[in-house]
Amino acid sequence: MASKQSAGSPGSQQTFNKLVEQFGPLSASTKTLNEGGSGEPTQPSVSDVAPFVASDVLNKVALLGIIALAFGIGAAFFKVSPVIGFVAMLVSFGFVLISFFKPAAARITAPLYSVFMGVGLGVISRSYAQGNSTVVPLAIVATTAVFFAVLFLYRTGLVKVGSAFVRATVIATVGLLAAALVSIIFGMVVSFAHQSLIYLLIFGYMYLIVGVMNLFVDFAYVYKAQQAGVSKEGEWFAAQSIMISMVMIYLALLTIFTGGNR
Repeated sequence: MASKQSAGSPGSQQTFNKLVEQFGPLSASTKTLNEGGSGEPTQPSVSDVAPFVASDVLNKVALLGIIALAFGIGAAFFKVSPVIGFVAMLVSFGFVLISFFKPAAARITAPLYSVFMGVGLGVISRSYAQGNSTVVPLAIVATTAVFFAVLFLYRTGLVKVGSAFVRATVIATVGLLAAALVSIIFGMVVSFAHQSLIYLLIFGYMYLIVGVMNLFVDFAYVYKAQQAGVSKEGEWFAAQSIMISMVMIYLALLTIFTGGNR
């Protein structure tokens, strides 16, 4: 069940705790004495802070996606150099680290992440589109379709995000990073054909599977945070997490549609 998703996984518990500790809960059970001095607690004080709303998180994800798309189109149109694109992606990763250690900063780092990641994705997309100009719009449409499909499957309960699912996601993510590192280390000693195959398997199909799994976990965090009563400020942190998963899915689909040739 989704309500159990944070149990049993240190990574998931830590992420959920960041939302709760930094942005909630909204109301505090502050006990005060009645005027009569009976010593009985009065009703807990009600916070005037706006609550965390899952639908608003999704709206913020849409905004971040539009920002990334706009800057990606701009980077491709103005033919930004690969070096600048690489630096932009490094900068975007820096914003992710900032928000991880300081979730309250996500309202600033999330849009900036989308700006710089959009530039990097624009450069990457342009290189992929040189052989086939249709792969980029196809990957964008497919990524959007995956987003709504995952949301539908989670909300209808067809896919349960329990502790085992979260643990599997963490393990798969770590395994993917290890496989990517091995691919980079040994990339220069294998033939180009084998490089394309390895790249397709790791950064295509494996990346897609892990990206989708992370997206399921992200949705579980969002709806659990809403139930926990965290404040509205936590929405940007959650939206940025979803955006990171969306980037993974987009890059995976882009790789698959081009057959691993980059």
